[in-house]
Amino acid sequence: MTPERNRTTVLRFFREVMGAGHLDVLDELAVDDYEDHVALPGQGQGRDGLKRRVARIRAAFQPRHRLHDVIVDADRVAVYWTLSGVHSGEFLGLLPTGKPVEFDGVDMYAMQEGLMAAHWNVVNLWAFYRQIGGPTNQ
Repeated sequence: MTPERNRTTVLRFFREVMGAGHLDVLDELAVDDYEDHVALPGQGQGRDGLKRRVARIRAAFQPRHRLHDVIVDADRVAVYWTLSGVHSGEFLGLLPTGKPVEFDGVDMYAMQEGLMAAHWNVVNLWAFYRQIGGPTNQ
């Protein structure tokens, strides 16, 4: 598949799924055996696991993502983003604080025939923990 189709798939994921909460759109964007190399606790694998991940993140933050960079190289798509929202639901064992949060990260997706097939990321959770008064091991 073309790099442009890969880019479009990932942009749709951020806009329609993460942004608007249309989890059913993942049936069009991700392979059934989607592999998450940085799964949240209890998330599970596969497309259904991805749906659980998105639902948890949306419930925890009511997130808005600003995409700074989207880089496509053949069957890989990298996205540098900033999430802003309110810590309104449990996340990584931390109860909601109602505090505004903003932190950034980079997601890497492996694509298969224009669909998301695997995921890795690096997220600045230290910034999140500092903003909510959580553990920072200072």
